[in-house]
Amino acid sequence: MAPPRRAATREEPALRPAPPPAAVRPDRPARRRLPGVDAARGIALLGMITVHVLDPVTADGAPHPAFLWFAGRASVLFVLLAGVGLALSTGGATPATGVRRAALRRRIARRAGLLFVLGLACGTLGVPVAVILCHYALLFLLALPLLGLRARTLGVIAGAWLVLGPVLVFAVVAAAQAALGRQEFFVGGRLWLSPGPADLLRPGLLLADLTVTGYYPVLSWGAFLVLGLALGRLPLDRPRVAAGILGGGAAAWAAAVVVGAAVLRAPGTVGRVAAAIGTDPAETALTLRTGEPRLALLIPDPLWLALPTPHSGSVVAAVLAAGWACAVLGACLLARPLVGHAALRPLVGAGRIPLTLYVGHLVVLALVDATGTDPADGALLAVLVVLCLAAGLAAELSGRRGPLEAVMARLSRAGGERAVGGR
Repeated sequence: MAPPRRAATREEPALRPAPPPAAVRPDRPARRRLPGVDAARGIALLGMITVHVLDPVTADGAPHPAFLWFAGRASVLFVLLAGVGLALSTGGATPATGVRRAALRRRIARRAGLLFVLGLACGTLGVPVAVILCHYALLFLLALPLLGLRARTLGVIAGAWLVLGPVLVFAVVAAAQAALGRQEFFVGGRLWLSPGPADLLRPGLLLADLTVTGYYPVLSWGAFLVLGLALGRLPLDRPRVAAGILGGGAAAWAAAVVVGAAVLRAPGTVGRVAAAIGTDPAETALTLRTGEPRLALLIPDPLWLALPTPHSGSVVAAVLAAGWACAVLGACLLARPLVGHAALRPLVGAGRIPLTLYVGHLVVLALVDATGTDPADGALLAVLVVLCLAAGLAAELSGRRGPLEAVMARLSRAGGERAVGGR
């Protein structure tokens, strides 16, 4: 927040030097942080870590409740909040225009390039985690033409994309299966690992994985980013707006849960899926709750579009996850006045340094694998959560960026200050 202006005296106008020309004067209004947004980002981060660490199934063969709560949702919340952050950094409810918008677009494009490189580097760690950073970078580039739009227009685009994106993925995959063979395309049409530097040597497969066949296909996940852009163009500091986001998100989430439950209970659902993915009915019923890449083999059966399964890519799963993410954001925006800032500080702080903590937890997982230790999932998760919250509290108390956030900000602004203020 800019410091308050001192009241001018009568003598000051004559003594004050003329401002520098616009071409060299930086025009960088301070971005106002919303603790509720940071808290929601902290939840997204901890949710993704939970999914990365926990086994989807408990020792007694039942789905793990914490895994079910976050699977396919925490990452959607993370992307939605990326859209909110882009909106807030480009004017909030009043989008930046003209030269300033062009300069911000260049800055965001540089940041996307840096994220892509970092994502490729994380892919070399070899951890069994679907690293989201390369997809995140493409989503940033996808947002560039939309930065001048207002909330209503963005909301319409997001709503249409939320429904049509999965349909388009379905159509592309069905066409590719028909041309190349169903099993052949399923095996050879995606990377199956997080993108790494070596994948740059096979750009076609890399692009297919990032946009259509991978864990976070941009063709459908773009809807979550645009939805976040739309929400970020609203006055999020108003309780009525936050309550609307909470209520609307909860309604969409509940409706998708009801529809999804009806689909899973419908006669023939489990049998059709089991026949497509080659598993017995009992295993299939569990898979439909926890998620499994082999569900893509259900295409071209239109039943795929109605599955509520995490990361299935269906319309119902997209609406369910988007509604959940909006409900979490709305709740976090309303929570601070109710529970007090001090109670949320560790979570808010973690949400301020998500890139550092996200990459940091990948490094920890890689070190655990390298040492050959096999800690219990719950113990490892507890350690990571405590470390993230402690780092978040330290970030809040110090007021400093995380190391990766600081480097990213410095490099993405390199050479851009003149442009922001110039014509």
